[in-house]
Formats: sequence, C-alpha cells, structure tokens
Amino acid sequence: MRSFPPEKAVETLAAAARLENWLAAFKARVVHRVEESLVAGSGTVRRQRFAAMNAVSETACVLRIPEGVAGYLINESAALVEDFPHTLSALEKGRIHYQHARTIVREGSGLPVGSRSGFEDQLLVVEPDLTRVQLAIRARRLRECAHPEAQADRRRKAELDRRLYVEPAGDGMAYLGAFLPAESALALFNRVSTVALSLQGTEESRTLGQLRVDVLTDLILGSEMPERKGHTHPRRIKAQVLVTIPVLSLLGHSDAPADLEGYGPVPATVARQLAAHAPSMMRVLTDPVDGGVLSVGRRRYRVPKDLQIYVRACDKTCRFPGCNRSASRAELDHTVSWEDGGPTSHDNLAALCRKHHRMKHEAGWSVRQRRGRVLEWSSPAGRSYTTEPERPPSSRGEVLDVPTF
Repeated sequence: MRSFPPEKAVETLAAAARLENWLAAFKARVVHRVEESLVAGSGTVRRQRFAAMNAVSETACVLRIPEGVAGYLINESAALVEDFPHTLSALEKGRIHYQHARTIVREGSGLPVGSRSGFEDQLLVVEPDLTRVQLAIRARRLRECAHPEAQADRRRKAELDRRLYVEPAGDGMAYLGAFLPAESALALFNRVSTVALSLQGTEESRTLGQLRVDVLTDLILGSEMPERKGHTHPRRIKAQVLVTIPVLSLLGHSDAPADLEGYGPVPATVARQLAAHAPSMMRVLTDPVDGGVLSVGRRRYRVPKDLQIYVRACDKTCRFPGCNRSASRAELDHTVSWEDGGPTSHDNLAALCRKHHRMKHEAGWSVRQRRGRVLEWSSPAGRSYTTEPERPPSSRGEVLDVPTF
C-alpha cells in the first residue's frame, strides 16, 4: 500500500467506498430477512408481538448493539427493501453512501406510500453531489412540499414522541438532551443564554458555554442563581440514587472512584460531597479476592431491601444481553423460579427490565446462572449469549442511598 502512487491510492479508496456501500445494502436485505423469518407465521397477535421483540433482541445480540439501535436498523432495512427500492439499488451500485440512504428513508418514511417514489427519485438525481447534511436540508424541504397532510397535523403527532434523555460521557460527565417542539427548544435556549450573558463580566472566569450549563442546572434544580464567581457543587434535592463508595475513599485515604448508579465511575471527591448529605448508609461486605458477597442469608420469596440494593448495585443494568436500562428501574428475577425451588439469594437473583423479564417467561428465552452470577442465555433461534455482572469493590465498601443531580 505504501508504494501506491497518489492516483492509485485515491482509486483504491473509491473502490473501498463502493464495496462498503454494497455491503450496507446487502446487510439491509439480510436484516430484513431475519426479521421476516422470525415473525412470519407467528400466529396470534400476541405471538406476533413477542416474535417482533425476539427479532430485535436477536439482531441486537448478534451485532452486539443496543436494542434501540437494532430496532432502528430493522425498520430502516424494511423501509429500504419494501418502500425505497431505488435508494437500495443506488446503494448496491455504490452511487450513494448508507448515511445518504438513511437520510432519504428518515425524511421519506412519513410520506404516504403514493408520494414516496417521486420524493425518492428527485433526491437521487442530485444526491451523489451532496453531503449528508446538504441532502437532509433538501429532503426536509422537498418533504414539506410533497406531503399532503397539513403540517399542523403532523406536528401534533410528532409532539407525542417528545422525550428527555441522558447519555453518559467520560470523566464523570454526561449529555442531557431533549426532543421537543422547536419553538420551545429555542425559547429555553434563549432564556438560559440571556441569564448567562447577564453574568458575564471582567471578574467572571467561566465561558459562556459553562455559564449556560450552570444556569440551566440552577433553574431546574430550583436553587439560587449562580454568582459571578465560583463553581457548581452537588446540591440537596429529592431524587435519590445509589452511590457505591470504597470505604477507604469514603474516609479520604484513597482516591479510588465511586460508582454512580445508572452512570458509572465518579471521582471520590464528588462521592464524598454526596455522602455528606446521605440520609442512610448500608454496608456490604465483599470478598477481598474475587469481590463475591460473603453474607446475605435471606431465604424467602420477597427480596429484602438490603439484598435488593446489593443486587442492583452489582448488576448496574438489566442483565439481558446488550440491555443498558438501569437496574434501579428493573425488576429482580429469580433465575430458578421460587416455585421450582429457587432460593431468594444473591446467586439466584438478577436485575431484568420489565420487557426482558416478560421475554424470559413468555417469549422463549431461557437463562441459567453460573458461579459468580454469570448468566447464560439461550435464544429462541438457538444461539447462546453470556452476561457478567460488574465486580463490586474488592474490599469493604459502603452503599449510600444519597441525593444526587
């Protein structure tokens, strides 16, 4: 490769891109076929619903992607194969990239079936010369002109999907986002910006971006508005989560990070600030070598509160393959059911979100729990998947039921 002349290297790059595009089209056909094969002939509406859920879960497990991403992939693949065949053909020929195809599908899927073909063909005429962003702008404009339904009616339907979401980031940070009406989004941003701009001055060291974040945090949490100087710190609020802190970090003898439920590691300094306002504390003893629990001693169906906290603190998320739903909102499932002799113990319990709890009992999935609370799942398609819990602290730790933000 190093000996390639420049023109040959460029030609090779173009050929690789065409191959990548063909492979994306081939993958769309295969994903659509997987979904069809699992759902076809399922029988009753209830069986079809579980078959569709299995198709998403199986696709997510095979590709090692979140189920939400797998669901989007299945829907996009079906749209390409069934509703936008010209786009799929252009992708197979390497004329367009998969991101361009996704843009056409995303913007065109809301159109009635009779309007999609013209919408698709008009974009494909000019698409190869446009970037994805340029194509998206043109597609939205064309969609507005081609859609027979009034924009106000479509807006009312879109508002039903409004939501708030959080995405973990590195270094103890996270992204907070929202899908909401455009005018509300701009109004919120403008209000925050106005307050942030009023705080700027010669003595203010924070950037405008930092001020916007601090203002938004203070407005939502209901505390006093930020001063021109200073930094934000954890505040007392009503929402509660779990923070697992190694005992030496809690005492200030170590800087080992703590674990914030639903997020991950946070600095020991932040954990100590949160611990200062903790309304309660539960000590969990763990083996110093393998992190295994030494004593819980519960043998009844209803899971005791301290055992609930322990299992959720160790599992962090739903234990179904690829699921990232927080264990704090999950149900505790007996791997071997209580009726079949399964004990209410740490090594027979696992956090499962409501959806995957139902799928275990009603959709053909089975699971066995091995040593160290390793779960071995078997899917209706006959494939096996393994999930392991995150290890608790390797020495005695404190689990705090604390306010956070």
